This record gives sequence, C-alpha cells and structure tokens, in this order.
Amino acid sequence: MKERRKSRYQQIGEELQLAIEQGHYPLGSLLPTELELCRQYDISRHTARAALARLSDAGMVLRRPGAGTRVVARRAAMHCACEANSIEQLLQYGKTSHLELLSARRRAAGASAAELLGMAQGTDHLHLLGVRLNRAGGNPVALTDMLLPVYPDTPVDELLDPARASAAMTRLLDMARLSIVEQTFDVDVFSAIQARHLDVAPRDPALRAQRRYVDNAGRLLMVATSLHPRERFAHRAVLSRGGH
Repeated sequence: MKERRKSRYQQIGEELQLAIEQGHYPLGSLLPTELELCRQYDISRHTARAALARLSDAGMVLRRPGAGTRVVARRAAMHCACEANSIEQLLQYGKTSHLELLSARRRAAGASAAELLGMAQGTDHLHLLGVRLNRAGGNPVALTDMLLPVYPDTPVDELLDPARASAAMTRLLDMARLSIVEQTFDVDVFSAIQARHLDVAPRDPALRAQRRYVDNAGRLLMVATSLHPRERFAHRAVLSRGGH
C-alpha cells in the first residue's frame, strides 16, 4: 500500500518537535512566531498555526496571544485511551455538575479545528462554549470548548439551542453509543476572557482535560477541551488486577 504523504503542517510540526527533543529549543525558550515560520518555510499563516497547534496539543508548548509559543516539555504528553467498560466512571463527572451554554454556532473549520476533528479545512462543524457548574453550589468548575463534526444524524438545531443543547448532548454521548473516550491531561494558563468566566486571575494555572468521544461506528462525535482551576478539580485513577 502506498504510504500517505504527510501534509506540510505535519512535516513542520515534526521538525519543530524534533528540535525541541534535541534541545535546540530549551525549556522556557520561545519558538519562532507564525510570521517567522511563514518566512522560514515559505508557507501560509494557517499552515504555521496548524504546525504549532500540533505541539500545543502534544503538551510541549504553551501558546498565548502577545506572549509567543513557549516550550514547557521536552517530550510529548502521554495519551491514555479508556475502553468502553470504563466510560461510565469517566462520565460520573457529568452527574455532579451541569453545563451552561455560553455560545453555539455552526462554522467552517479553520486549520486547528480541522486537525482536531480530522476533516478538511472549510468543512462545517459545530463550535459550542460552556461553563460547567457544580450541582451542589452552582460554582463554576470548568470552561469547556466543544467541537463537533456534522453528520446526517447530528441534532444540529437542538445543539445550537441553549434550551435544548444539554439534553441533546446527553443523548449524543449516551454510554450505549460510545466505544472509546480518549482523554489527555496537561497544563495551561487562563487568558483574561477565560479567567472572567471562572472568577480566577488571568494567567492563573489551569488543568486542561481534552476528551475525544468515538461512537460504536468509529465516528468521532466530539472533541471537548475543559480548563479547570487547579483547586476545583482533581483526577484520580485506581488501578487493580482483574477481579479486585
């Protein structure tokens, strides 16, 4: 079988990752800006942004508008895939909190969204933003950014309606429909806008949890990225041998 040719942003992202791993960009140093990468590689700004997004998704850099792209790890973050028999425990989080939708729109995918969702740039998808509130006290515990591909059976109208979005999301991510939820944890800092939603200070540390939901047909249903203030969320995993 003929090997699929890598896209330009993948090639550049891998070159930058190798440079970080080999110490050419030490921890704490800044990578070239998008414009500098455009000049260096003769590429568009969208391609440069997508290449840097790969490193951000791998947990190797932190990107902040006006502050550049800073190296925070020499190796890509480890990914953990949870099989179907452990999804119920993962979704317990949703039973102790509820999501309040802040915005919802249908839009064409830019470079970053296209890479996350595995689609061509310009393809329609849904972009929802919500704040997750503790059911007990109503306090905000996370800001969640959700990207969803649009399939023929996607309840688009309901997901874009604040009054119906929560119920539609619950049906969409019903455990019986899911085969895999892959989650990745890394660190980030809050921007000024994000901090305002969660009543924290800008540039406060955040725990970032990204979850990819795949259904029984192998379709990616949603990529949800949540930012949690460090004192409001903790992840605990218990490992045991079978039967215990």
